[in-house]
Amino acid sequence: MLLDEMQSRLGSIPDNIKQRIETIENEKLLKAFFRKLPAYKNFYEIEDALDHSKSIYGKDGFTYQQNYDTMFKWVAQEFRGKTLALFGLKTDPIVDVFTLEPVEIKVKSGRLDIIFKDKAGQYYHCEEQRNMTEDDLHRGSIYHFQAVHQLGVNVTDFLLISGQPYTGPQIIESKSGVYRPLIIDLTGKDGQKRLSEIQNEIQNNNFDSLIELIFVPLYGKEKGKERSNFAMKVIDFEIELLKKNQAYQNLVFATLVMCNKLVAKETLEQYYEEIANMIDILEIAEEKGIEKGMEKGMEKGMEKGMEKGMEKGLREMVLDVLEERIGIISPGLVKNINAITQIETLKSLHRQAIRSDNISHFEERIAQVVN
Repeated sequence: MLLDEMQSRLGSIPDNIKQRIETIENEKLLKAFFRKLPAYKNFYEIEDALDHSKSIYGKDGFTYQQNYDTMFKWVAQEFRGKTLALFGLKTDPIVDVFTLEPVEIKVKSGRLDIIFKDKAGQYYHCEEQRNMTEDDLHRGSIYHFQAVHQLGVNVTDFLLISGQPYTGPQIIESKSGVYRPLIIDLTGKDGQKRLSEIQNEIQNNNFDSLIELIFVPLYGKEKGKERSNFAMKVIDFEIELLKKNQAYQNLVFATLVMCNKLVAKETLEQYYEEIANMIDILEIAEEKGIEKGMEKGMEKGMEKGMEKGMEKGLREMVLDVLEERIGIISPGLVKNINAITQIETLKSLHRQAIRSDNISHFEERIAQVVN
């Protein structure tokens, strides 16, 4: 099925790539390739992935960009329809979340950097700064005016300060204008206290603050081992929620990305592997009829348990492809896709999703199927 979709999308498959894929026995790797297929523009990129990734789903294959994309998409989806009250800002509900990456400006890797648009048409640029310096403020001003130029509207910048408190100037005046970002000092927050409060809220079935867990590891003035231990405490709590089906795996992945350089790389890799393996175990436990996972389920689909696993897997792949191709998926569309149980219909939708560039056309197709 992977080779069929690859040929349908990119054309005739070179023999060397076909042979290499046919020799892959790791089912999770095949599944990961299948999900990533829409991201590959040509066979050179596929060959590069084969050459440089022992695993495109585990610690050897996780590049920062892939992880940042995961975090960004999840944050974007979670903030839709909500305000930025979490950051102490009074806004209308958020209707869009995106990034701007001007070619002229090199933004430091390992930092949250996104733009929110609310219902009133106001734009808010959020950037995380660890151990911020005055140079960072000047770089931020360049980004700000570039964003204003591209968007053609005013943009409110707010900086999330973590690590060391920032004591430098907070305003830059130049011939281009005045740069006056909102400084949100996370170092003044009590991380341990806030984590305890969120834990109590969740125990009482209040999940409103779940997304804040991504930022909690940045709270406070702790350094070194103390900071690392606290970040791992937050991650461990999220994993427990995941085991109880009270949180999405993307919450944990997003927090791992946010903990970049707070926690040792080797430890983060261990967390990645634990989550990936745990998700597989949960899926197998949910459907005992699946003996060889997604690949065998799609090939045979005879036993009832396999059919259920196949349905679930196809639904997940439709959603994954849509995210890769189009971006954020509305909750209504997710609900409609999850309501479809016919395997052939799901296969057809998956093929359409791979080729789709227009979410409206795809939603019309889903509506026809559901109704």
